[in-house]
Amino acid sequence: MYSKLTNRKFNHLRKRYNQYTECLPLNGPKGCPDIFPRKETPVSPKVLQADTLQFVTISDGVKRIYTNQDGLKGYGNTNILDPNTVSYVNLFINAMLQPSTLYHVLEGVLILTSQDIPKKGVPIILQFIKIYDS
Repeated sequence: MYSKLTNRKFNHLRKRYNQYTECLPLNGPKGCPDIFPRKETPVSPKVLQADTLQFVTISDGVKRIYTNQDGLKGYGNTNILDPNTVSYVNLFINAMLQPSTLYHVLEGVLILTSQDIPKKGVPIILQFIKIYDS
């Protein structure tokens, strides 16, 4: 009789134990979504594509306005693009990035608005960056 009580008590305890441990897996339980909501798998961001184009010229020490005709051949040059058709426009004078307050870009035209004019022979590079979804 002692073993029957022990087995009966053991079975009762096992049922109660299983009842409380069904919702304890680390991944979250299948039957308890209100208590342990599943975490959504984050969607990895898309890799965007980018193209860089450049307009390269050399300062003559006099001009403030440069046009497509001033571009040097042989540097993978492009014409001066409309800034509304690209993502970013950067101007480098003598390899130094210039703040956008010192120049203005229109399609086919670069206007230097700084007080100083680059010295003769200084390279001027206008970089265009297009970022797009493939």
